[in-house]
Amino acid sequence: MAATAPQRILVGLGTFLFVLSILIPTVLVPRLRVIPLDAGGRTVTEETTATLFDARAFATNTALDQYKNDPDCTAEGDLPTKCFIGNTPVQGVRNISTVEPSDKKLVTLRAGNVLMRLDKNEAEALISATVDTVTLDRRSAYPKEDSTFYAVAPDLGLDDSTGAFQREGLQYQFPFHSERKSYPYFDTTAQTAHPIDYLDDETRHDVNTYTYTQKLDAVNMFDAIQGVFTRDGNVTDKEKAALAGLRMRSTAGRWYSPSELQERGLKPDDNIVMTRYYTVERTLNVEPTTGVIVMGQEKLHYFFASTPEEADTVVRTGEVSPYRTALRVDAQWNSDTQDAQTSKATEGRTKLKALATARYISLLLGVAMLLWAAYSIYRSRRTTS
Repeated sequence: MAATAPQRILVGLGTFLFVLSILIPTVLVPRLRVIPLDAGGRTVTEETTATLFDARAFATNTALDQYKNDPDCTAEGDLPTKCFIGNTPVQGVRNISTVEPSDKKLVTLRAGNVLMRLDKNEAEALISATVDTVTLDRRSAYPKEDSTFYAVAPDLGLDDSTGAFQREGLQYQFPFHSERKSYPYFDTTAQTAHPIDYLDDETRHDVNTYTYTQKLDAVNMFDAIQGVFTRDGNVTDKEKAALAGLRMRSTAGRWYSPSELQERGLKPDDNIVMTRYYTVERTLNVEPTTGVIVMGQEKLHYFFASTPEEADTVVRTGEVSPYRTALRVDAQWNSDTQDAQTSKATEGRTKLKALATARYISLLLGVAMLLWAAYSIYRSRRTTS
């Protein structure tokens, strides 16, 4: 006896649902578990106070207004560096857009980062500006092709491009289904990747996140940037000028207080070489299903030191010297940025969970219909017999 129309419908629907349960994880989910081709967005930090070395004031030997009553800063000759270091309101903004080449396997992100002081007019407000271009594998979030990085930082002594280079490590996006483990994370200032370690789970805006932290040892910026400039085997005059701002010859009395000179056995007129160093403590909160970073915090510290040992001591103690600090700021994404990133993560997670739920429902219903159809056909044939 041939199957009846209801039985054929049950078989058809059951087969369709069973096949759908196979297609969802093998075809549909992988299409969602990729960085979108329209990825990007804007992140803004909270307004905060930074300790900043004013390179323009240093170049003209003009003390900051806050030191106008300090006799050390009104004397003749080269003023001590403390006369150019003050507290400044700042804010950071990053805009990320997608550019070519981007296709079904790769996406290229271009991130423009600007750190501005808020107490100056626009022409004098720039502390640093960078443009970072990196091509990522849309599935793994790791770099796949050559990247470029361009930095302009009047107060940090930078104005040049790295040219094309192959980098390692994550940066603007973590992998889908991030794990509780360490990942390599690329630092644009150091121009190298270092581990960023899983710390714990944390709920932010009612969303479970993984917290990752990274702290860099003292990075000799002269050596790091020189390595970047020599990638092509040639250092231009412009690059030499940028390097000059990262290692300066001067007298000890400009860079150390009288008590520090005594501790180090130095005289004010002793010639020394001061090198610019960098360190950062970075904390990221990542929504693990989508890999979206929902919160970013960085404790940035650029400073001068005369020896690697002195630099290591600064990193270990967290000292913010009134004589040798180039930039010290605690930057944290503001609430609007956190809300926007959390919404992006929640939307992606909801879609993936909806497909996972649809898969199990399809599988259960499909198997149930096929079993019921088989049982119905079996009973019909037995009845006929």
